[in-house]
Amino acid sequence: MNTQLWWLYDVVAVAIFLVCIYLSGRKGIFKSLITAVGCILSVFISVSISGTVSDTLYKTTVRDGNINKLEKTLIDVDISSDMKNALEEMGYSVIVNTKKLDEILDSDKNLDEQLYKYMNNINGKVVDDEESFQKALNVCYASVMKKLISGDMSKYAVETASRKIIDGKTDFGSLIRQIKDGDKRKDTAKIISDDYVADAYKNVIRLVVILISFALIFIITLLTVKAMTEGQMQTENSTGSYIAGGACGIITGAIIVFISAVIVKLCAIMGDNEMLFFGNEAIEKTYIFRYAYNFLKI
Repeated sequence: MNTQLWWLYDVVAVAIFLVCIYLSGRKGIFKSLITAVGCILSVFISVSISGTVSDTLYKTTVRDGNINKLEKTLIDVDISSDMKNALEEMGYSVIVNTKKLDEILDSDKNLDEQLYKYMNNINGKVVDDEESFQKALNVCYASVMKKLISGDMSKYAVETASRKIIDGKTDFGSLIRQIKDGDKRKDTAKIISDDYVADAYKNVIRLVVILISFALIFIITLLTVKAMTEGQMQTENSTGSYIAGGACGIITGAIIVFISAVIVKLCAIMGDNEMLFFGNEAIEKTYIFRYAYNFLKI
């Protein structure tokens, strides 16, 4: 969505609140309170179980397929060539010697340190301070990973893996050496699947689980309210009952806005919107919707 239309998210959120307050106020305190409690329980249960369920579903339905695809990809990977191109594209105006790079990759010394020394020696001058070089090197590693898995994994999974490497949350140097070794492709594929892309697939599954479980529990709540009130005489609610019912509507509205945010987040991921990972600029400008959107750390 265009960032200039950020206000639409808040307009929809306010509309949801107003509708919920109005409908809950008309029902009175009894029905509205049960509905609000049902919404709270629905969200609490669905969010609570989503992590465990998504982890289980990933391992039983997605993981093996990812490993098999990655294992086949690793057969034809020339990691030395990929690293050479990535290093030369770091912006330091160097030409990397393939033989020297292979020696570094084949050694058992710290890869980051060895690359820093080598890059400084190519033209006989320091290319960057060590801290800045490390950040640039992580970006270099991320580009290698993108090229490696972009043909097999979803775009969101590729961006998730890339961000992990850029943030320095993985030991990509060891992975590169294992890829170059080539003797343990299955094990290498498992590492990529478990440590780099699993979170992306689990996030998608988790959002779906939240939506489905919330819908089921919420429907049960509505049926319970209907069963509890069916056959009862319709009585005139007091003004206090209407006001209290409207207050319950605020709670219901907040839950509905949260579920709407889950839907928006899922649509962004499924639509290959990699910018979801870095934060949607339009949503970050909102005053209300962003709190619901960022409630789940996905």
